[in-house]
Amino acid sequence: MAGSPIAAPCSPHTSQDVISALSHVGIQSGDHVLLHSSYRSLGEVEGGPEAVLNAFLELIGAGGNLMLPTFNYTSPLPEPCYDHALTPCRTGVLCELGRSRGLRSLHPTHSVAVIGPDAEDLTKGHLQGRAFGLGSPIDRMARRGGKILLLGVGQVANSTIHVGEEYAMIPKSTARTDALPPVKVRIPTGELIEHKLDSSPSCSAAFGGLEAFLREHDEIVDGRLGACLIQSMSGMAVLSRTENVLRKNPRALLCQNPQCGSCRGTETNISLLRL
Repeated sequence: MAGSPIAAPCSPHTSQDVISALSHVGIQSGDHVLLHSSYRSLGEVEGGPEAVLNAFLELIGAGGNLMLPTFNYTSPLPEPCYDHALTPCRTGVLCELGRSRGLRSLHPTHSVAVIGPDAEDLTKGHLQGRAFGLGSPIDRMARRGGKILLLGVGQVANSTIHVGEEYAMIPKSTARTDALPPVKVRIPTGELIEHKLDSSPSCSAAFGGLEAFLREHDEIVDGRLGACLIQSMSGMAVLSRTENVLRKNPRALLCQNPQCGSCRGTETNISLLRL
């Protein structure tokens, strides 16, 4: 009796496979792309993370800009200070690779790195406003026609939704913000300054709820590379859809965890404003 056939091992993805998958979801030369990613979701890739990053840059070309979230978050805070050139990020290997190759903003917990001709313009002034505030790097990226690419991650990772919360004027948890300490930041001159951190209205755990509204208006383009799911969408569409949803229901993107300080504090503020 013949044995069961042995499945051939999956071939590793090539750079061309990556380019083809990105092209399929509408990424093209000259695009400005904010990439949220899970490199592990891709499986094996010839050339590793370098090949994936290079594929993005080859596709968008010399006129495009690639923005990567180089967040290191608020816990643990960077010690003895945040140094944009040295403090590693905690958002995956592609972002860490981009940190070393691009220009990184100075925000001590939610910086971004940009590779492209507009890197300086997109990253400047991040300490002068809120992490995801109006005029922040992610806001500027969306408003210049930028696209959001979710590579192996869902809407929970889509930080542009936090900017949409700002446009909808969702009241933040003041108790949460007041509890955040100042952080020391080393600016390019070498001087150390203190920056007071701010919080977002929500923890992002419920951001998946926005996906149905985006799909209802055909604002997501789907693709895949092997088992890795890919979503592409306009940054402006995400800002507009988030604002519209939250204007109608300010609690729509708050999680249900009773222990979540951000969401419960914001929920209390919403109730007080509506009294």
